[in-house]
Amino acid sequence: MPADRTQRFRVLAVDHDESMLTLYRDILCFESEEPSALEALFDDDARLPSREEIAEDAARPVFEVVQAPDAAGGLKAMDRALAEGAPFAIALIDIQLSDLGEALGGIDLAEALRGRDPYMEIVLLSARHKVPLKEFNKRVQPPEKLLFVQKPFRSPELKQIALSLGSKWDAENRLRDLNETLASKVEARTSELNAANRRLRLDIAKRAAVLRELKASEQRYRLLFEKNITGNFAADAEGAILDCNAAFAEMFSFALPEDALGANIFDLWDRAGGGESLRDLLAAGGRVSNQEVVFTRGPLKRHLMVSCDTVTDDEGGQEELRGYLFDISEPKRLEDQLRQAQKMEALGTLAGGIAHDFNNILGVILGYAEIIESGAEPDSGLERRIGEISRAGRRARDLVTQILNFSRQGPQERHAMTLTPLIKEALKLLRSSVPSNVGIVTRFETDRDQVMADATQMHQILLNLCGNAAHAMQETGGTMTITLADVHQDDPVLPPEDLGKAERFVRLTVADNGPGIDPDVAGRVFDPFFTTKKQGEGTGMGLAMVHGIVKRHDGYLELENRPGQGATFHVFLPRSSEVARREADIPSDLVFREGRILFVDDEKPLTDIGREMLESCGFEVVTRTSSIEALEAFKFRARDFDLIITDQSMPNMTGMEFAREVLKIRPDIPIILCTGFSDAVSYERLRDVGIGDFIMKPILKHDLMASISRLLGGE
Repeated sequence: MPADRTQRFRVLAVDHDESMLTLYRDILCFESEEPSALEALFDDDARLPSREEIAEDAARPVFEVVQAPDAAGGLKAMDRALAEGAPFAIALIDIQLSDLGEALGGIDLAEALRGRDPYMEIVLLSARHKVPLKEFNKRVQPPEKLLFVQKPFRSPELKQIALSLGSKWDAENRLRDLNETLASKVEARTSELNAANRRLRLDIAKRAAVLRELKASEQRYRLLFEKNITGNFAADAEGAILDCNAAFAEMFSFALPEDALGANIFDLWDRAGGGESLRDLLAAGGRVSNQEVVFTRGPLKRHLMVSCDTVTDDEGGQEELRGYLFDISEPKRLEDQLRQAQKMEALGTLAGGIAHDFNNILGVILGYAEIIESGAEPDSGLERRIGEISRAGRRARDLVTQILNFSRQGPQERHAMTLTPLIKEALKLLRSSVPSNVGIVTRFETDRDQVMADATQMHQILLNLCGNAAHAMQETGGTMTITLADVHQDDPVLPPEDLGKAERFVRLTVADNGPGIDPDVAGRVFDPFFTTKKQGEGTGMGLAMVHGIVKRHDGYLELENRPGQGATFHVFLPRSSEVARREADIPSDLVFREGRILFVDDEKPLTDIGREMLESCGFEVVTRTSSIEALEAFKFRARDFDLIITDQSMPNMTGMEFAREVLKIRPDIPIILCTGFSDAVSYERLRDVGIGDFIMKPILKHDLMASISRLLGGE
């Protein structure tokens, strides 16, 4: 009878819930289901199995589940298994062990088990967890031997995971055994070869055996040569190709390797635009090692890593040339994408810091402008001049908003919405600003255009893209086409595969038939402050802002440039199944009343402006430029204050931290938080802390009074 080849896997299950331990055992040991097709992926036997082997392999793996109710029990079971020479293949660990007072939590236990057995597959299970996944991967190395499963799970899922991990563990064990014996096998084979060489020198009659070995060696070389990992070729001393593989033929536009035979490698190199002559490179050093070149084939450019060497005869003359060409186009493309992403991230961080300081400066300018404007005589020169200052300040504020959107630090509220009504509304506003010689064509080719988006930022995307298209055609005229359509797998332009299937996106396309974009600058159009417009016609933030908004909405932006024929921008946004949208808060009417307000900001000019604004409306104001001093002042006379207005970004204590301390003293005090930018600020977090409202800087008097009215108007 054939030997029993049934695979047996030991599983360690650690869970404080006894019912879960029983469930693990029942699923893995007793439940019956059809074998998964994934098990075939782990069959490392390359030859076709015999009928007897097929019958043997039909036996299903058997699991032995060892249960432990806590971390200590799991460690004891692990030590016992290692001492007995019967290691566990898989460990199923509940993360929430520490929540029940255990000395070791699930992640700590996993880390300890990994230290004892680096080869065991670990599965972390949890219905909820506070530790981010990257922390799991950092503590329990390596990440490829760690899996996270969300509770509740289905029995077939756990069974399939156990089958796959068990087969993987078994395959890795056999691979390690093979590697351990590889050195001895190589040594033995080398010894045999030396013995054969000695026998060859002693007995010429054994040449037949040597010839057979030579033939086998040539076959191995041919197999390696024909593999399409690299483009391989061999040429004579004059460059005529003697042999090549399919990858080499494809690189130089030959249909078959046979078609390339006889062609001159030096001529092919020059026609492909390889730069410095290959003949000169070989003449200089006798070989070329890892030379990076760019070959051009029609409109496509291919980056190659080239290595060539010469074979000499007994007299030192060149006999043959052999080379290997490795296509690195895809790594180069990924490298360029990474460089662009790093540049955009760095610029975004810089822009956010600049915007923070600029907001405080604008707060002083706009604050004092409002105060002066309120006291100026109607229709006077002072009113006109200060009005111009206010308008310029608001334009600067809008530019700061664009900078913050680019740097992903601007405020946004994403709601479920349909794009078709928004596009129609935006085009009504846009029509008056588009030159009369530019026509607008709209195409709505989808009825599933629900997305999770910020309506204001969607307006900004459309107005910026349409504005750029209209500007490109303002002299020659033309047609601007706005298309909203479904995305299909066979479309010419698609989002990257790592963002998901193409069908989950809706595409907004803005196309023009103007002159297009100069290819030399097309790669910089999304850079902040880069513009081809004349002085005063643009800030260079439009497309950078669009790029930032699209990225923030988990979308993708693609430029399709046709010099002389126009440019097309494709915006891919993920669909949403939600259609409901919560109603926006309606600001209360302004309420002017008496009261005592504590105004806190680390910029003294801003506290002075706040004092003047509030005192002009009848409030009594106490200002502080330190959150520590403000907290002490509030502790001293907590019941004397009716409202607190505080900045978010302050030294020693942020506005949120200051608010928490104040609310511990007096939970009913209304608080308004002011911020220039902060990803941490959201309505949900403010409600959790107990803050009543927040205002974006620079603070305008109308916005401040509206916020105060909302908080104090009900009294």
